[in-house]
Amino acid sequence: MNKPFSLLLLCLLILPACGIWEANTPVPAATSKTPIEGIGAPAPTKTPAMEMMIRPTATKTVIESIVLPTPTKAASAPSGSIARRHLVALSKEIGLRQAGSRQEAQAAEYIQAAFEGYGYPTQVQPFSFTAQDDRKKTSANVIAAKPGLSPREIIVGAHYDSTGDGQGADDNASGVAVMLQVAESLQSIQTPYTIRFIAFGAEEEDLDGSRYYVRQMSKADIQNTVGMINLDSLTAGDIAYVYGDAGAGSMRDWILKMARDASLGLETKAASELDAPDGTPCDCADYGPFQDAGIPFVYFEATNWNLGEKDGMTQVAKHLGQRGKIWHTRYDTLDYLDSTFPGRVDQHLNLFVTLLYNTLTQFNAPN
Repeated sequence: MNKPFSLLLLCLLILPACGIWEANTPVPAATSKTPIEGIGAPAPTKTPAMEMMIRPTATKTVIESIVLPTPTKAASAPSGSIARRHLVALSKEIGLRQAGSRQEAQAAEYIQAAFEGYGYPTQVQPFSFTAQDDRKKTSANVIAAKPGLSPREIIVGAHYDSTGDGQGADDNASGVAVMLQVAESLQSIQTPYTIRFIAFGAEEEDLDGSRYYVRQMSKADIQNTVGMINLDSLTAGDIAYVYGDAGAGSMRDWILKMARDASLGLETKAASELDAPDGTPCDCADYGPFQDAGIPFVYFEATNWNLGEKDGMTQVAKHLGQRGKIWHTRYDTLDYLDSTFPGRVDQHLNLFVTLLYNTLTQFNAPN
């Protein structure tokens, strides 16, 4: 299933010629979820807005300044080396990716090209949202589907937009990078479940991409979903965590045992510990809309719950970053992370790639 990477043709520097969407172009909201091509469903009807983002192959042009990693085949859990190259491309080559911006659109194009290069049927799901400045803007979710032995699905999600500070390396080029490497590694591997990889847009506004996706899910879609795995801010924090629903047969507890058996450093918090003080879900990351819909979730993150207010918001010692925070600050750059925490980025990428790969290839939910 390895396609030559001549198919990975990005239009990141010639956006007007490629017809990619402008930041404020209105997009009609879809009325129902469109199935992914190749998963036992008819091909989706492409709207004019979708046609602007899914360009015919013949019109694509190779952009030499951003080169996608060459695909490889892995028989076992891969290292995070390819993830790092995706991290460099998203955070350093594209840079800030504020929701609704041209740079966010460039990142969507990059992700779409990567999925297509790995041979996955890929769909771009455009949506509109009202930004915090009350302006109407557009973004999109980029979705790739991998059939499994079971038609039941595991959804893997990571947002690709950033705030207006730094380069969004940790938050959240890191999550997208891990997702892309694992997607590439699984291209010729049989998995227990069908996997739906989703790069969410506009998370930093109000989880707009994940909210939009869940709104398009039918009751049957929700019932067919084994669980949702959220990847967000994986590289900067002191400690690697998995959060989620606990209990016998839960994906979170399976991951903890797998990590313990393999001597992988991983700590945890229960889903309830992420909730607001009144017990309501915090809706602070893209797992929130899935949790609200009753879908079990796990959430990978690197931070430090032992510091600051002990609420998970302080990632590192307070003399580093902006009083212990990297995300949403000017310190969220790959150069700062590498110089301040030598080896941490690669260590965390390796860890989370391994955790995600093992989960998607080995986990089986109880009947």
